[in-house]
Amino acid sequence: MPYPPPHYTDDDTAFARRIMAEHGFALLVADGLAASHLPLLFRHEGPRGALYGHLTRANPICAADNGAGLDGRAALAVFSGPHAYVSATLHDDPARAVPTWNYASVQARGTLRALPDAAVRPHLDEMAQAYEGRDGWSVSDAPDYVAALTHGIIAFRLEIDRLTAFRKMSADKPLAMRKRIIDATRAQGEHAFANEMATTLTITDPE
Repeated sequence: MPYPPPHYTDDDTAFARRIMAEHGFALLVADGLAASHLPLLFRHEGPRGALYGHLTRANPICAADNGAGLDGRAALAVFSGPHAYVSATLHDDPARAVPTWNYASVQARGTLRALPDAAVRPHLDEMAQAYEGRDGWSVSDAPDYVAALTHGIIAFRLEIDRLTAFRKMSADKPLAMRKRIIDATRAQGEHAFANEMATTLTITDPE
């Protein structure tokens, strides 16, 4: 059997972009296995889109040669969407089943490009607005403090070369079982996951 199984992958670009937009705190891994958790912003640029973020100059991903080590490096950004534990008791025959973990995730591969120093402040403005909203905290609320920090920050762009989305939502199981999983996880307070899994019912079982 190929890995991951075909029923775990999803070639719906709109789904992948939604997961990246709604769950922007990602794991960025550069070649050489340097890794960092950080927020990333998706933009509709190029054939597959691009991701924007920033790192401190001391970060292993960009520390080499005072930041020159970031530019041109291959990288992988992993976005984790809603996920939940699925008990074997939810199967039709628990004696012939094992527990599993259902999840939605996206992997975006591409090349890192350092942005000019002048792009750091606009990038921070955009990042703050994305999470604070128009009426929340703004970079302009702490201009001197932010200006002092920008000297130690590198903003970057990751142009996406390959986008792989995973939607492991028991799609290979009977509809009644999938509905049980949704009800059980919702009862446990996993509402984001239950709502995400509910969207797959209309995808795999059209009216």
